[in-house]
Amino acid sequence: YNPAWDRRRRHGRRRYQQQHSKNIYTLYHQTSPWVANLIVKVGFKPGTQGWCGGGIYFAKTAAATETKAIGPNSHKGAILQVGVDVGKVKYMSKTCDRSLNGWKVKNQGFDSVSFNPGDGQEYIVYDKRKVVWVKRIK
Repeated sequence: YNPAWDRRRRHGRRRYQQQHSKNIYTLYHQTSPWVANLIVKVGFKPGTQGWCGGGIYFAKTAAATETKAIGPNSHKGAILQVGVDVGKVKYMSKTCDRSLNGWKVKNQGFDSVSFNPGDGQEYIVYDKRKVVWVKRIK
């Protein structure tokens, strides 16, 4: 037993917990079954492109993921229910801004972006640490 290590470990855990706001939404993400299993094991990886730039995209309902997973690198077959710390949300028009990235959003004082392209609200985070929990539901 090493008391110094135990103090460091507790301190690190406390710091991590303080990173999350109280603005945690339950959202949904659709991908292939293989990628869904990988996400559950090791976490999300932000994409490189999209309506609001490269990020991790979520829908408000599981059903809404059917019309949202349509990009060239999108896949279907598995749905993840995800706790996402959206923090302070920047609401954008229906065309959003393809040049957005995590640095730009944070520099403007926001933690995430939300927009509605016409088929329902979407939320985008640019930092995988904003994902609090993940559960495969399909």
